[in-house]
Parts: sequence; structure tokens; C-alpha cells
Amino acid sequence: MALDDLVRARNIDVDTSDGVVTLRGSVESAAERERAVQLARETDGVTSVTDQLTVGH
Repeated sequence: MALDDLVRARNIDVDTSDGVVTLRGSVESAAERERAVQLARETDGVTSVTDQLTVGH
């Protein structure tokens, strides 16, 4: 996520446990949220993603 132009990864906390990724924090737009979830899902070894991101500050 840190290398993606759309996602401001410094505002996102990423926790992983047994292939489950939990995303927490705030993003500025729905598009940024969708991209962060997509990137997490595309990561090797990830079996599911729990999206707890909020849009806006």
C-alpha cells in the first residue's frame, strides 16, 4: 500500500493473523478505501480482509 499512489497508507493500520488482514483507520474517499481493500486481498497468503476503514476525517 505504501507504494500505491491512491492510498495514503500512513493513515491505515494493518493487522494480520493467520491470513486474515484487518484494515483500520481513515481514508479520504471511497475510491481510496476500495483500493486499500483490493491491495490487501491481492497480497500473497491473505485469505480474507476485514475492512474497518472510515471515509473522511
